[in-house]
Amino acid sequence: MTRGYQFIAIGEHSQDMSEEKVEITKKQGTENSRDDFCIILGIEYSCHGGIHIFGLGAMGLTHEMDQAVGAEEVRAQGGLAILAHPYRYNWTRAPELLKAVDAVETWNVAYDGKSLPSAQAPEALPSMRRINPKLLAIAEQDLHRKRAFYDVAIQTEADCLTPITIRSSLLRGDYLVKSRFFQTTGRAQISSLKSIFLRVASSQLRNLRKARDVFRRRAT
Repeated sequence: MTRGYQFIAIGEHSQDMSEEKVEITKKQGTENSRDDFCIILGIEYSCHGGIHIFGLGAMGLTHEMDQAVGAEEVRAQGGLAILAHPYRYNWTRAPELLKAVDAVETWNVAYDGKSLPSAQAPEALPSMRRINPKLLAIAEQDLHRKRAFYDVAIQTEADCLTPITIRSSLLRGDYLVKSRFFQTTGRAQISSLKSIFLRVASSQLRNLRKARDVFRRRAT
């Protein structure tokens, strides 16, 4: 709230959830939502092959491990099916899965850094869209510790602050992915010049992070 946010989408890994924990989480989400602040709950489903599908708005537990079927189950619950951290899969996935999801995580703050999205996204996303032209681009924090939070946000407009209206805006692609240094639309239509800048800047930042990590290890 102090940072000006009006909604947050948050979820836990499916293997760490139970029916009891789901009900407790729903209760906490309702209790902490207000007229001027909305919490959208979800579950990050673990599937075969180490694939994670974040179901934004989906809170039903499932034992389904097939990637594409799991994504379809998220959508059947009215959720937004997001392919999480494609960096871990070298940005390649089976066509069946890409057809089943609504969005791809093109910026994971934990993996890609806090300043810019993945340098691979401008090339990988068009390739994925040849399989699923409706595929959206989205950013996520992958937040496991409070201190890892950074102001990479989703900005959208909705008639009212409810999970359904916000989810509908996201599904239409009516949003911006924004940070202090970069922004793009849900369609992530990045120009060739911007794509070159992103690759060069991301590479330099990655090298700086590596040098920083080496320095910290030596200092300890």
